[in-house]
Amino acid sequence: MKVIGNSDIGKVRETNEDAFRFGKYDDGSVWAVVCDGMGGVSGGRLASSIAADMVSRKIEKSYNKSMTGVSIENMLLSAITTANVTVFDRSTVDSGLKGMGTTIVACVVKGSTACIAHVGDSRAYIISNGNIRQITKDHSLVQEMLDKGQITKEQFDNHPNKNIITRVLGVDEEIEIDFDYIDISNGDLIILCSDGLSGFVKAERILEISKNCKFETLCDNLIDTANENGGRDNITVVAVEC
Repeated sequence: MKVIGNSDIGKVRETNEDAFRFGKYDDGSVWAVVCDGMGGVSGGRLASSIAADMVSRKIEKSYNKSMTGVSIENMLLSAITTANVTVFDRSTVDSGLKGMGTTIVACVVKGSTACIAHVGDSRAYIISNGNIRQITKDHSLVQEMLDKGQITKEQFDNHPNKNIITRVLGVDEEIEIDFDYIDISNGDLIILCSDGLSGFVKAERILEISKNCKFETLCDNLIDTANENGGRDNITVVAVEC
């Protein structure tokens, strides 16, 4: 397996409040984390950095090659829960950081399984057999409206309240984390991204780009496309080739 990643400030923002980390274990398995901070320039950048650092350290140190899927799930959930408390506590002792938080999507890909945890609207996609599928479901106001049938998919894509997140790491003392197990095959691609990509490049276009470039340039090509489409947010992409 291979893993690559990159991040870009975009065309509008003055700072990059995204953070990402990735790595490879001795047994060939890989891991990755993408965070998108919010709560002001200082708060957003700090929240995403704390979360990315804490979760990546935990999944680097706690992993062993005999781990099952359930063990990996527990490791990821524990890491994200600890990061949530740390970000929350930091915001309570510094009034200038009050309300800071971050989205997070984290994965460990081992053997024929991808284990994916997330909070917020940073996403994970899988590309397999020439098709793309969104693995995660956004924790957002417009996603709830779509689920209730209050808006259409077309309205979802262009809704003015699309940036309102309903679940964020670090804002509350306790956190609810979604978790998914995904079966994978050789040649599949897993893409983790902040909404700076998913908000400006549709899934079908992500698939098209993945088919027409080398894996080593995939993240850069996706970032370039998001910037060409406006680049109104920070853009972070991590890709895993299975």
